[in-house]
Formats: sequence, structure tokens, C-alpha cells
Amino acid sequence: MKYLRYSILIIGIFIWMVGLNSDLSSKVSKTDSYRYGDLYRLSNLSNFKDPAKSCTSYTPPPKATNKRVHLYIIGDSFTEKLRVNEKDFNADAYTYLHWSETLHFKPDTSEINILLLETVERHLREKFLIHPIQNIVTDSRTYVDNGHQPALMHTLDGVFNSKATEGRLDEFLFQNDFILALKEWKANFNLNVFDRTNKEVTRINDGRDLVYYMDTDTDTTAFTSSFAEIENTEIDTLVMNLNESKILAEKLGFDKVILSIIPNKVSVLMPEYGQYNQLIDRIYQHRNLQLDFVDVYADFERMGTESYLKGDSHWTCEGQYLWLNKINAKINQLVSVPVL
Repeated sequence: MKYLRYSILIIGIFIWMVGLNSDLSSKVSKTDSYRYGDLYRLSNLSNFKDPAKSCTSYTPPPKATNKRVHLYIIGDSFTEKLRVNEKDFNADAYTYLHWSETLHFKPDTSEINILLLETVERHLREKFLIHPIQNIVTDSRTYVDNGHQPALMHTLDGVFNSKATEGRLDEFLFQNDFILALKEWKANFNLNVFDRTNKEVTRINDGRDLVYYMDTDTDTTAFTSSFAEIENTEIDTLVMNLNESKILAEKLGFDKVILSIIPNKVSVLMPEYGQYNQLIDRIYQHRNLQLDFVDVYADFERMGTESYLKGDSHWTCEGQYLWLNKINAKINQLVSVPVL
């Protein structure tokens, strides 16, 4: 019994360490918990089990200038490395950073420096309602800062209530195929018997499609929902901060700035779910907007369910390729115009 107690204690300590340490978690967690889609991961509904596919067949068009082009993207999960990377753009150099990171920037005047601000619709207001971009600073060299390590006490404070820790433990313990089969059975039973699903997803179009709850719930996510009311004065403020972001970027040494807002999945598949606030169109059509932009909303509407993955809140390869075509066309348009 003594050895059994020690064994249980050692196993418990190991599991606890996996939850705390992202490096250790990545080494021991052999399964990708998002391999069937982020919405399936939340709902575990078998109808939305959508195995991930790599979108590798895209080829960008030729560059429209002989001068070197350096593309910088500040983006979210739609432009992260596993979805798009340097091979997808008609640029000679490429730098990506997440909105949570900081770009230390020293402009190379021999290049055309282009900044692309990419954000999904649900997070546009969070990024630009209060202030313009704040995560670019001048420096003696160009690099991406991932942020400082948190203080020891802050780390310890998050040990038992950290969502990241919970996610690592869930991936390590409960994302294998056997456990997923049990989760599926439970989720299907709750749906079919009680008409109940995980509170973090919303079923739309009579249950044929699944979207993230932040896109629809105006009670608890009024800042992100496609159906939250937005006053015209707030749109004015967003446009003002977007314009100020362009001015700041140009002062730092960028030659061109592009804005691209990726629609929420529900905004495309079921805008009649509620009173759609038309956020994207109201930004792009605003009389004072000074940024170049790439709009895919109408294109995605025409594509319908072909634009978004069934079990995920992100785009299909077809949707991604359409966006890349429009981004690269915009880059070629901008670089063919002499930089003042």
C-alpha cells in the first residue's frame, strides 16, 4: 500500500506539472485537441467532427514591382503560422505577430514596408475602440517580442485557476480518441434528449451549422456579438482610431497600411439570427476611413457554407485562398503606385 500511495503521488505530481508547463505539455500530449475543429472541441457533437486539412495548394501571383517588398502582419488565429505563412504572399520578406505581441521595428528604406492589420469581426471593437495600435515601437533592429515572463507570484496565483492550465490538462487527459468517443455519446444524448449543448457554441440554421457563442450572445458578450447594437458614434470612434493607427504606422516607417476584417461565421451563414449590426460594412463604407482595406464579406456570403469549416470557426481552404487572392491583389496594386 505504501508503494501504491507513492506511485499515485508521483503520477499526480507529473500531471500537475504537465498542466503548469507548456513545454512539457507539448512533449507528452501527442494528440492535437483541435484536430477535429475548435467548435467540435467545445461541443463534441458527432455531426460536427471535421478532420483538419492542410491548405497547401495556393500559389501567390507574381510581384508587381522589382523593389523588395516586406509584409508585416498583425493578426489573430486566421493568419497564424499553421494557416498562412510567407509562401502565401507576393512579398520578399515576411513578419507575423499576434495582437498580444510587440513589433520592435527598424524600417529598411530599400524595401516597401507594408503593414496588414487583420482581425476577426468579433474582436475589432476590443482592439480599436479605446485607442489606436500600441504594439509597434521603434528600435535599433526589427524583431517580435513575445512578452516578458510573468513574475513568480503571478505564476503561482494562476496555478489553480488558470484557463491555460485547464486547457493543457484537458488536452493531456481527455482528448484521446477513446475519451472523445465517450464525450460524443454524452453530447449527442444531451442534444437529442434534452436539446442541450455546450454553452460555448450556438446551433444555427435549424441545427445544420455551429458557431462560437461570442458571435451570437448579446447578454454576456455584447462587445463581440454580431447582433449587439452599435451606435454611429462608436463607429466614428473606431474609424478615428483606425486612421490614427495608419498615421502612427507611417510615422514609424511603413509605406502602406491595409485593414482586413474577417467576418464572424454567423454573420455569413445566418445574419438573420438577430438584428445584424453590419459592423464590417459600416467601417468600410465610412466616409472618413483613410485605410486601404480588403473586404471578403460579400464573397463569403456567395460561397455560403463553403466559406467556413463545419466543425470550426475558421475558414475553409477555399475561403482562405479567396482572401489570399484579394490580399495579394491589393499588395500588387499598392506597390505599383510610387511610394511618396
